[in-house]
Amino acid sequence: MIYTSDKLLVLGKRLNNSIRPYLLIDPLQAKHIPVSPSAALDMMSALGMRVKKSAPGARLVIGFAETATAIGAAVAECLSKRCSFLCTTREPVPSVKSWVDFREEHSHAAEQKLAADHLDELFSSTDTIVFVDDELSTGKTLVNMTAQLLRQFPAVRNKHFIIASVINRLTDENIARLESFGIKCVSLLKIPNEDYSSAITAQEVRAAEEAPAARGDFSQICSYSFPDPRTGVVIGDYCSALLSIAEDFARSAVLTGKKIAVIGTEEAMLPALILGRTLEKQDASREVKCHSTTRSPIGISSRKGYPIFSGYSLTSFYDSSRRTFLYNIAQYDTVIIITDSAVETSAAGELCAVFSQSGCRDIRLITGGKNVQHL
Repeated sequence: MIYTSDKLLVLGKRLNNSIRPYLLIDPLQAKHIPVSPSAALDMMSALGMRVKKSAPGARLVIGFAETATAIGAAVAECLSKRCSFLCTTREPVPSVKSWVDFREEHSHAAEQKLAADHLDELFSSTDTIVFVDDELSTGKTLVNMTAQLLRQFPAVRNKHFIIASVINRLTDENIARLESFGIKCVSLLKIPNEDYSSAITAQEVRAAEEAPAARGDFSQICSYSFPDPRTGVVIGDYCSALLSIAEDFARSAVLTGKKIAVIGTEEAMLPALILGRTLEKQDASREVKCHSTTRSPIGISSRKGYPIFSGYSLTSFYDSSRRTFLYNIAQYDTVIIITDSAVETSAAGELCAVFSQSGCRDIRLITGGKNVQHL
């Protein structure tokens, strides 16, 4: 498939962000907009194949949270089953002793960090380090990350760097700046670096609704132990573990109806996509959609052509003091919420209430291991 702007780009309005008031939303990313999990993973793998063509020997991929965690994993899997995969995070991870910290200037949640406990070993296993993001607009995030790595790990000066993104809108000047750091760009779609602020400023939007009071009437609650890419995984082992979880659930669960949603949580997007694709393959007559809760506060509008038409503000699965969001709620026969959070918080109950309110009577919950510390 040829991935063009009409397939990969719609424009939304950020709330409470004076630095960059617009958001480029990828309808195939399975984040803000529900989409077939197979279509999402096919798009991510298409980027991975371009990376493989450019650097077939790369054996370390670093995906940027939260929106590129699944994309990064798909890129790593295309390179090699033995490729190491690590994603940045904004969550506390008790098992990690040292971090590389950096900032994301335009983000609504600027602080990011990369687990550093095993980076020396990971860097020694590859001649090329691949960074993965959903969108590349200025390259500042990557420059910040690279500068921090060079300060803490001088050995990376001998490595090649690639930044892979679904959308690349770097100017020639910014491309030259990245090249001066030894960083090569690979993308699915290259577009001009247009400032969409004026196009979105006049758009009237409203904030997401507060979620209804939490409910606990799940049809099924189960728990699995998820490997954690925040601390680093071998991608073949990670994907095999997620597929085993998905297949075990699919074998045991008798799902109601044919319209099914699989909902991931924040940085944990890939488990939902793997489960969703497994359910699609199990029964071709099903209509399966995937998307995820997100930290991004996006304006909502019923205007024709605007991509976000509904949304709820929810308690985070990872931090009870943090608000997250789920957009474009639809009516489904079955909803499956899958999270790597170990703690059953009010967030799960709020999502249950949201989908119950939309008419769903079969809501399942899959929780994970003790990967992150709930606050």
